[in-house]
Amino acid sequence: MSMDNDQDLKPLFQRVEPLGTVLQERIMNQIREKQLKKERFFVKYKVSILLMAGMLLTASTGFAAVQYHSLTNSKGEVLYEEKSSTEAPHSKYSSYTEDEKKRIHMMNEVWVNDIKPGEAAIIYIVPNNPNHVIDIKSNPHSVKDFVKLQSMVNVPGLPLAKELSGSGTYTFKNASVHMERETNVNPLTEQEKADIAKKLLEKAKTSGKDYALMPVKFTDNFWLSTVYYTSGNKKVSLTILNNEDHGSVTSYWDESMGMTSRKIEINGQDVLQKTWNGGSSAQLDWVYEEPTTGHHYMLSLNSTKVDIAAEELIRIAKTIIPKADSK
Repeated sequence: MSMDNDQDLKPLFQRVEPLGTVLQERIMNQIREKQLKKERFFVKYKVSILLMAGMLLTASTGFAAVQYHSLTNSKGEVLYEEKSSTEAPHSKYSSYTEDEKKRIHMMNEVWVNDIKPGEAAIIYIVPNNPNHVIDIKSNPHSVKDFVKLQSMVNVPGLPLAKELSGSGTYTFKNASVHMERETNVNPLTEQEKADIAKKLLEKAKTSGKDYALMPVKFTDNFWLSTVYYTSGNKKVSLTILNNEDHGSVTSYWDESMGMTSRKIEINGQDVLQKTWNGGSSAQLDWVYEEPTTGHHYMLSLNSTKVDIAAEELIRIAKTIIPKADSK
Protein backbone atom coordinates (compact mmCIF):
# COMPACT_ATOMS: atom_id res chain seq x y z
CA MET A 1 0.00 0.00 0.00
CA SER A 2 1.31 3.42 -0.84
CA MET A 3 1.68 6.11 1.80
CA ASP A 4 3.02 9.54 2.40
CA ASN A 5 5.96 10.13 4.72
CA ASP A 6 5.30 10.73 8.35
CA GLN A 7 5.00 7.05 9.03
CA ASP A 8 1.57 7.68 10.27
CA LEU A 9 1.85 4.77 8.90
CA LYS A 10 3.95 4.65 11.45
CA PRO A 11 3.10 2.11 9.82
CA LEU A 12 0.43 1.92 7.38
CA PHE A 13 -1.95 4.72 6.90
CA GLN A 14 -1.84 8.42 7.00
CA ARG A 15 -4.47 11.01 7.31
CA VAL A 16 -4.65 14.48 5.82
CA GLU A 17 -6.44 17.02 7.96
CA PRO A 18 -9.88 18.11 6.88
CA LEU A 19 -9.43 21.86 7.32
CA GLY A 20 -11.79 23.90 5.18
CA THR A 21 -11.35 23.33 1.48
CA VAL A 22 -7.59 23.47 1.84
CA LEU A 23 -5.85 20.13 2.25
CA GLN A 24 -3.59 20.28 5.26
CA GLU A 25 -1.71 17.30 6.52
CA ARG A 26 -2.55 15.42 9.64
CA ILE A 27 -1.03 12.01 10.04
CA MET A 28 -2.51 9.59 12.45
CA ASN A 29 -1.15 6.44 13.92
CA GLN A 30 -2.01 3.46 15.96
CA ILE A 31 -0.06 0.29 15.58
CA ARG A 32 -2.25 -2.82 15.87
CA GLU A 33 -2.09 -4.86 19.07
CA LYS A 34 1.61 -5.48 18.87
CA GLN A 35 3.89 -2.46 18.69
CA LEU A 36 1.47 -0.04 20.37
CA LYS A 37 -1.54 -1.95 19.01
CA LYS A 38 -1.03 -1.29 15.34
CA GLU A 39 -4.25 -0.51 13.67
CA ARG A 40 -5.14 0.42 10.12
CA PHE A 41 -4.46 3.94 9.02
CA PHE A 42 -6.55 6.29 6.99
CA VAL A 43 -6.03 9.39 4.90
CA LYS A 44 -8.92 11.79 5.19
CA TYR A 45 -9.75 14.83 3.07
CA LYS A 46 -12.34 17.54 3.80
CA VAL A 47 -14.03 17.38 0.41
CA SER A 48 -13.42 13.73 -0.23
CA ILE A 49 -11.93 11.09 2.01
CA LEU A 50 -9.21 8.83 0.84
CA LEU A 51 -9.31 5.51 2.62
CA MET A 52 -5.99 3.76 2.16
CA ALA A 53 -6.94 0.15 2.60
CA GLY A 54 -3.71 -1.79 2.39
CA MET A 55 -4.20 -4.93 4.41
CA LEU A 56 -1.59 -6.47 6.67
CA LEU A 57 -1.65 -9.73 4.78
CA THR A 58 1.03 -11.85 3.21
CA ALA A 59 1.29 -11.08 -0.49
CA SER A 60 0.30 -13.85 -2.85
CA THR A 61 2.94 -15.24 -5.16
CA GLY A 62 0.39 -15.34 -7.95
CA PHE A 63 -1.03 -12.36 -9.78
CA ALA A 64 -4.47 -11.84 -11.22
CA ALA A 65 -6.33 -8.68 -12.18
CA VAL A 66 -8.80 -7.65 -9.50
CA GLN A 67 -12.31 -6.58 -10.44
CA TYR A 68 -13.06 -3.36 -8.57
CA HIS A 69 -16.46 -2.11 -7.46
CA SER A 70 -18.19 0.92 -6.01
CA LEU A 71 -21.11 1.64 -3.69
CA THR A 72 -23.71 4.34 -4.36
CA ASN A 73 -26.67 5.85 -2.55
CA SER A 74 -30.27 6.08 -3.78
CA LYS A 75 -29.33 9.18 -5.82
CA GLY A 76 -26.63 7.30 -7.70
CA GLU A 77 -23.85 9.24 -5.96
CA VAL A 78 -20.67 7.21 -5.40
CA LEU A 79 -19.95 6.91 -1.68
CA TYR A 80 -17.18 4.34 -1.84
CA GLU A 81 -15.01 2.90 -4.61
CA GLU A 82 -12.07 0.56 -4.99
CA LYS A 83 -9.07 1.19 -7.21
CA SER A 84 -5.69 -0.34 -7.95
CA SER A 85 -2.75 0.89 -5.89
CA THR A 86 -1.19 1.97 -9.20
CA GLU A 87 -3.73 4.82 -9.23
CA ALA A 88 -2.96 5.97 -5.69
CA PRO A 89 -1.48 9.45 -5.12
CA HIS A 90 2.30 9.43 -5.07
CA SER A 91 4.18 10.00 -1.85
CA LYS A 92 5.72 13.43 -1.40
CA TYR A 93 8.47 12.07 0.83
CA SER A 94 11.00 11.68 -1.98
CA SER A 95 10.73 15.41 -2.73
CA TYR A 96 11.51 16.47 0.83
CA THR A 97 14.85 17.99 1.74
CA GLU A 98 17.22 16.13 4.06
CA ASP A 99 16.33 18.60 6.82
CA GLU A 100 12.64 17.82 6.39
CA LYS A 101 13.23 14.07 6.46
CA LYS A 102 15.33 14.30 9.61
CA ARG A 103 12.79 16.56 11.31
CA ILE A 104 9.92 14.22 10.39
CA HIS A 105 11.84 11.20 11.66
CA MET A 106 12.46 12.84 15.03
CA MET A 107 8.89 14.14 15.19
CA ASN A 108 7.58 10.59 14.73
CA GLU A 109 9.80 9.35 17.54
CA VAL A 110 8.43 12.05 19.85
CA TRP A 111 4.91 11.21 18.73
CA VAL A 112 5.32 7.53 19.62
CA ASN A 113 7.22 8.03 22.87
CA ASP A 114 5.70 11.19 24.37
CA ILE A 115 2.06 11.31 23.30
CA LYS A 116 0.01 8.78 25.25
CA PRO A 117 -3.18 7.04 24.05
CA GLY A 118 -6.06 9.51 24.11
CA GLU A 119 -3.77 12.55 23.96
CA ALA A 120 -3.09 15.19 21.32
CA ALA A 121 -0.30 17.74 21.14
CA ILE A 122 1.53 20.25 19.00
CA ILE A 123 5.11 19.08 18.45
CA TYR A 124 8.01 21.42 17.75
CA ILE A 125 11.34 19.90 16.72
CA VAL A 126 14.40 22.11 17.16
CA PRO A 127 17.05 20.45 14.92
CA ASN A 128 16.69 20.57 11.14
CA ASN A 129 13.76 22.97 11.37
CA PRO A 130 14.84 26.26 9.74
CA ASN A 131 11.25 27.14 8.81
CA HIS A 132 9.95 26.59 12.35
CA VAL A 133 7.35 24.00 11.35
CA ILE A 134 4.95 22.64 13.95
CA ASP A 135 3.07 19.31 13.76
CA ILE A 136 -0.22 18.45 15.44
CA LYS A 137 -0.43 14.77 16.36
CA SER A 138 -2.75 12.58 18.39
CA ASN A 139 -3.19 8.98 19.41
CA PRO A 140 -6.50 7.14 19.70
CA HIS A 141 -8.32 6.54 22.95
CA SER A 142 -8.16 2.97 24.20
CA VAL A 143 -11.64 2.12 25.46
CA LYS A 144 -12.53 -0.97 27.49
CA ASP A 145 -15.85 0.20 28.94
CA PHE A 146 -18.77 -0.30 26.53
CA VAL A 147 -20.92 2.46 28.04
CA LYS A 148 -18.06 4.92 27.57
CA LEU A 149 -17.62 3.71 24.00
CA GLN A 150 -21.30 4.38 23.29
CA SER A 151 -20.90 7.97 24.48
CA MET A 152 -17.89 8.49 22.20
CA VAL A 153 -19.06 6.67 19.06
CA ASN A 154 -22.61 7.73 18.30
CA VAL A 155 -23.98 6.91 14.85
CA PRO A 156 -27.65 8.02 14.64
CA GLY A 157 -29.86 5.10 13.69
CA LEU A 158 -27.03 2.59 14.00
CA PRO A 159 -26.33 1.87 17.68
CA LEU A 160 -23.27 -0.13 18.63
CA ALA A 161 -23.91 -3.69 19.81
CA LYS A 162 -22.25 -5.13 22.89
CA GLU A 163 -22.60 -8.57 21.33
CA LEU A 164 -22.60 -9.78 17.73
CA SER A 165 -24.18 -13.03 16.61
CA GLY A 166 -22.76 -15.49 14.11
CA SER A 167 -22.32 -19.20 14.57
CA GLY A 168 -21.57 -18.15 18.14
CA THR A 169 -21.75 -14.99 20.25
CA TYR A 170 -19.00 -12.40 19.84
CA THR A 171 -18.65 -10.20 22.91
CA PHE A 172 -17.19 -6.68 23.07
CA LYS A 173 -13.61 -6.68 24.30
CA ASN A 174 -12.16 -3.23 23.64
CA ALA A 175 -12.05 -0.42 21.10
CA SER A 176 -9.75 2.19 19.63
CA VAL A 177 -11.35 5.59 19.02
CA HIS A 178 -9.90 8.56 17.17
CA MET A 179 -11.56 11.84 18.12
CA GLU A 180 -11.43 15.04 16.12
CA ARG A 181 -9.14 17.68 17.58
CA GLU A 182 -10.19 21.25 18.33
CA THR A 183 -7.64 22.42 15.78
CA ASN A 184 -9.72 20.61 13.13
CA VAL A 185 -12.74 22.72 13.97
CA ASN A 186 -10.79 25.95 14.47
CA PRO A 187 -7.66 25.74 12.29
CA LEU A 188 -4.64 27.70 13.43
CA THR A 189 -3.79 30.81 11.43
CA GLU A 190 -0.27 31.22 10.08
CA GLN A 191 0.38 33.86 12.74
CA GLU A 192 -0.84 31.53 15.49
CA LYS A 193 1.46 28.80 14.17
CA ALA A 194 4.41 31.18 14.20
CA ASP A 195 3.62 32.33 17.75
CA ILE A 196 3.32 28.73 19.00
CA ALA A 197 6.58 27.74 17.28
CA LYS A 198 8.36 30.64 19.00
CA LYS A 199 6.92 29.71 22.39
CA LEU A 200 7.81 26.03 22.01
CA LEU A 201 11.34 26.85 20.84
CA GLU A 202 11.88 28.81 24.06
CA LYS A 203 10.35 25.95 26.06
CA ALA A 204 12.73 23.46 24.44
CA LYS A 205 15.74 25.67 25.17
CA THR A 206 14.70 26.04 28.81
CA SER A 207 14.23 22.30 29.25
CA GLY A 208 17.44 21.45 27.41
CA LYS A 209 15.56 19.15 25.02
CA ASP A 210 15.50 19.06 21.24
CA TYR A 211 11.73 19.34 21.18
CA ALA A 212 8.73 20.71 23.06
CA LEU A 213 5.03 19.87 23.26
CA MET A 214 1.80 21.80 23.76
CA PRO A 215 -1.40 19.89 24.65
CA VAL A 216 -4.39 20.06 22.28
CA LYS A 217 -7.98 19.29 23.29
CA PHE A 218 -10.35 16.93 21.49
CA THR A 219 -13.90 17.67 20.38
CA ASP A 220 -16.82 15.36 21.15
CA ASN A 221 -16.88 13.95 17.61
CA PHE A 222 -15.12 10.77 16.53
CA TRP A 223 -13.74 10.31 13.03
CA LEU A 224 -12.58 6.70 13.22
CA SER A 225 -13.26 3.80 15.55
CA THR A 226 -12.37 0.10 15.55
CA VAL A 227 -14.34 -2.13 17.91
CA TYR A 228 -13.06 -5.62 18.74
CA TYR A 229 -15.26 -8.60 19.57
CA THR A 230 -14.22 -12.10 20.64
CA SER A 231 -15.82 -15.55 20.71
CA GLY A 232 -13.44 -18.03 22.26
CA ASN A 233 -10.23 -17.73 20.23
CA LYS A 234 -12.05 -16.09 17.33
CA LYS A 235 -11.88 -12.35 16.89
CA VAL A 236 -13.63 -9.89 14.58
CA SER A 237 -13.36 -6.13 14.30
CA LEU A 238 -15.84 -3.51 13.16
CA THR A 239 -14.28 -0.30 11.85
CA ILE A 240 -16.41 2.84 11.43
CA LEU A 241 -15.12 5.83 9.49
CA ASN A 242 -17.17 8.99 10.02
CA ASN A 243 -17.22 10.62 6.57
CA GLU A 244 -19.94 13.14 7.47
CA ASP A 245 -20.89 14.84 4.19
CA HIS A 246 -17.39 15.07 2.72
CA GLY A 247 -17.86 13.11 -0.47
CA SER A 248 -16.59 9.67 -1.39
CA VAL A 249 -14.13 7.19 0.07
CA THR A 250 -11.56 5.45 -2.13
CA SER A 251 -9.52 2.40 -1.19
CA TYR A 252 -6.38 1.44 -3.13
CA TRP A 253 -5.37 -2.21 -3.32
CA ASP A 254 -2.15 -3.97 -4.20
CA GLU A 255 -3.15 -6.56 -6.79
CA SER A 256 -0.28 -8.85 -5.82
CA MET A 257 -2.03 -9.56 -2.53
CA GLY A 258 -4.27 -12.20 -4.08
CA MET A 259 -7.50 -10.45 -3.17
CA THR A 260 -10.87 -11.28 -4.68
CA SER A 261 -13.56 -8.60 -4.54
CA ARG A 262 -17.22 -9.00 -5.39
CA LYS A 263 -20.50 -7.21 -4.70
CA ILE A 264 -23.12 -9.05 -2.68
CA GLU A 265 -26.37 -8.08 -0.98
CA ILE A 266 -27.10 -8.32 2.73
CA ASN A 267 -30.47 -7.22 4.10
CA GLY A 268 -31.11 -5.41 0.81
CA GLN A 269 -27.86 -3.44 1.18
CA ASP A 270 -25.00 -3.57 -1.32
CA VAL A 271 -21.86 -4.89 0.35
CA LEU A 272 -18.37 -5.42 -1.05
CA GLN A 273 -16.88 -8.74 -0.02
CA LYS A 274 -13.11 -9.20 -0.12
CA THR A 275 -11.47 -12.56 0.44
CA TRP A 276 -7.89 -13.81 0.50
CA ASN A 277 -6.31 -17.24 0.50
CA GLY A 278 -9.34 -18.93 -1.00
CA GLY A 279 -11.76 -17.38 1.49
CA SER A 280 -10.00 -18.22 4.78
CA SER A 281 -9.58 -14.49 5.47
CA ALA A 282 -12.34 -12.04 4.66
CA GLN A 283 -13.63 -8.49 4.90
CA LEU A 284 -17.03 -6.87 4.27
CA ASP A 285 -17.35 -3.16 3.39
CA TRP A 286 -20.53 -1.11 3.21
CA VAL A 287 -21.78 2.46 3.66
CA TYR A 288 -24.48 3.65 6.04
CA GLU A 289 -26.17 6.92 5.07
CA GLU A 290 -27.95 8.60 7.98
CA PRO A 291 -31.41 9.57 6.63
CA THR A 292 -31.82 12.90 8.45
CA THR A 293 -28.41 14.51 7.93
CA GLY A 294 -27.23 12.55 4.90
CA HIS A 295 -23.92 11.92 6.67
CA HIS A 296 -22.01 8.86 5.50
CA TYR A 297 -20.34 6.22 7.61
CA MET A 298 -17.98 3.69 6.05
CA LEU A 299 -18.10 0.35 7.87
CA SER A 300 -15.75 -2.60 7.56
CA LEU A 301 -16.16 -5.98 9.26
CA ASN A 302 -12.96 -8.02 9.42
CA SER A 303 -11.81 -11.39 10.66
CA THR A 304 -8.65 -11.11 12.73
CA LYS A 305 -6.31 -13.44 14.57
CA VAL A 306 -7.80 -16.89 13.89
CA ASP A 307 -9.16 -17.19 10.35
CA ILE A 308 -12.92 -16.78 10.10
CA ALA A 309 -14.65 -17.86 6.91
CA ALA A 310 -16.44 -15.37 4.69
CA GLU A 311 -19.76 -17.10 5.40
CA GLU A 312 -19.37 -16.40 9.12
CA LEU A 313 -18.76 -12.70 8.49
CA ILE A 314 -21.95 -12.58 6.43
CA ARG A 315 -23.90 -14.15 9.30
CA ILE A 316 -22.54 -11.49 11.65
CA ALA A 317 -23.15 -8.65 9.18
CA LYS A 318 -26.83 -9.62 8.93
CA THR A 319 -27.20 -8.63 12.59
CA ILE A 320 -25.49 -5.24 12.02
CA ILE A 321 -26.77 -3.96 8.66
CA PRO A 322 -30.27 -2.43 8.82
CA LYS A 323 -32.78 -3.92 6.42
CA ALA A 324 -33.29 -1.75 3.36
CA ASP A 325 -37.00 -1.24 3.99
CA SER A 326 -36.23 0.12 7.46
CA LYS A 327 -34.07 2.98 6.19
